[in-house]
Amino acid sequence: MAQLRCNVVTPTESVLECDATYVEFPAWDGQKGVAPGAAPFLVRLGEGRLRIERGSGSPEVFLLDGGFAQMNGGTLTILADGATASGSIKAADAEKELAAANTAASARGTLEARDGAERRQRLAYARVALARSSGARR
Repeated sequence: MAQLRCNVVTPTESVLECDATYVEFPAWDGQKGVAPGAAPFLVRLGEGRLRIERGSGSPEVFLLDGGFAQMNGGTLTILADGATASGSIKAADAEKELAAANTAASARGTLEARDGAERRQRLAYARVALARSSGARR
């Protein structure tokens, strides 16, 4: 089975280096899927789920918090601002974070403050969704 190399890094650590059969991640304009043989690209990441399929077993799932993804020469590099393994996300904490983000997003303020609040809100929604789906698999 054909594979591509997948590297996930943040500013503070190398999160994962593996061979994958398929990778799905949140681009700024929606989910993007990458299979072996994909053409080179560079795309800005959004907030949401990164799913890495390795061919057998359950896929590895992470929550991404923005950054960039680059496909070049058979290697997909995810340069994320933050990456959290889905198994480490607690549903109760995610729900509290979402409530706080919703409150902040409804407040008046500068355009920059609203953009930041909306980004935290998108990340909180993604965190809750991952916590709920991880809990359903356990």
